[in-house]
Amino acid sequence: MSQTQTSTAGTKPGRTLSIIGAVLGVLALVVLPIVLGPIGAVLGFVAHSKGDKPFGLYVGIGSIVTTIVGMALGAALVMGMG
Repeated sequence: MSQTQTSTAGTKPGRTLSIIGAVLGVLALVVLPIVLGPIGAVLGFVAHSKGDKPFGLYVGIGSIVTTIVGMALGAALVMGMG
C-alpha cells in the first residue's frame, strides 16, 4: 500500500511557512528586527525548498531586507534621541 500526501485544494506545500515568514518579516520592521527577520527569512527559504517556489523566495529575501531596514530605523531612532 502506498502512502500519498493530500493537501488542501489550491495550496502548495510550504505556503503556511511562507505566510508566517512574511508576517515575521513585516514585524521585523518595528519589533526585534535582529530576531524576527532571520526567522522569517529561514521560514521563507524552507517554504521555497518545500515547493512554494516564487513566494517562499520572495519572503526570504524580503525578510532579509526588512531586517536591515528595521535595524536602520532603530539606529536612527536611538541616534535622534541622543
